[in-house]
Amino acid sequence: MNKKPVKRTRSASDAFRAHLSRMDASTAVLALLMAGFGIVVIASAVHSVMEDAGVNYVLIQLTACVLGIGGMLLLSALDYERYLKRLSVPLFLCTCAILAATLVIGTGEGTNKSWIRFSFLPIGIQPSEFAKLFFICTFSVHLSAVRQQLHRIGHLFLLCMHFGVICGLVLLQGDLGSALVFVFIFLCMMFSAGVRLRYFFISALLVLGASPFLWDSLSYYQKQRILVGFSPEADPQGFGYQVLRAKEAIAGGGMWGMGYMQGALSQSPVASALPKRHTDMIFAVLAEELGCVGIAIYFLLYAALVVRILWIASRARGYLGSYLCIGAAAVFIFQGLENLGMCMGLLPVIGLTLPFLSYGGSSVLSLFLLLGVVESVAVHRVKYDSERKEF
Repeated sequence: MNKKPVKRTRSASDAFRAHLSRMDASTAVLALLMAGFGIVVIASAVHSVMEDAGVNYVLIQLTACVLGIGGMLLLSALDYERYLKRLSVPLFLCTCAILAATLVIGTGEGTNKSWIRFSFLPIGIQPSEFAKLFFICTFSVHLSAVRQQLHRIGHLFLLCMHFGVICGLVLLQGDLGSALVFVFIFLCMMFSAGVRLRYFFISALLVLGASPFLWDSLSYYQKQRILVGFSPEADPQGFGYQVLRAKEAIAGGGMWGMGYMQGALSQSPVASALPKRHTDMIFAVLAEELGCVGIAIYFLLYAALVVRILWIASRARGYLGSYLCIGAAAVFIFQGLENLGMCMGLLPVIGLTLPFLSYGGSSVLSLFLLLGVVESVAVHRVKYDSERKEF
């Protein structure tokens, strides 16, 4: 009597291992190394001035990393084309609703009201960090859907409106830094889609013409941050103080640094010795304690991650996947350059974190989720460029 062959079903662990083998290991490993490096530097940054609270900062960052890794694995398993095509409109509306709600109940420092805080949580949530991810997803769908008729005025107008609504809501919160990130994402994605250069020149002329009105719309605090950002010596005891202290810490690190948890300014018990040392100015902590060697290690990892994301973009199954990766790379490029520039007194201080290095649960969680979308593009790519699809 012949027995029917028994079909072997894969266990959940087998399926998980198979999925891991399809992920882009380089992207995941680089992100983990950078996040781990960040936790180590944060622990040093909060050690002297917030020793008891410093444990909480480290645990919060570590928790956000763990949640982010789980989210990255989950998103990487989803077929980005299937889900984003269905959910792009609801996701856009949800993003607008969250940002609009932040205008009503948001809190923060000065004119920046971009945080939502709950009494039952020890930390706040910054919706604009997650809005970057949502915008990249919805704008990629929009851009790929009109790609073949991209230069029609109607399509360009709707694309600009898509961007303008999100960026405008962020600007109304007083979060100039995040708004500039959205501008850079928009420009990079439009350029990668093949928008003619003359449209960029026309837009630049319009912005230049409107600059006096845009300047008047800024608050006194934002104006001073911009003006003094390029010349912190003009207000050494006021708006320029933070940058001057950061520059002093960077210069003090030299080639090898003063040693981990040995920095003169980064370990000062006086918080004002190096303000915001665990967030905006954490690059100064890294430079002072680990020197040029520590900086080189971090930025080599950083550059390798950006290059890998762009490589995945070049191998994506369709234009949608490429645009998703371009948007993700834009976030890392702009925030890295801006944070570095403001710590060195070359660019205005606009409150942007240094990805994976600065303290910020919303920031690190959203970055891991963004890389989860990039991993989904990598997992669901095809082998040959000839199989590339229009969508």
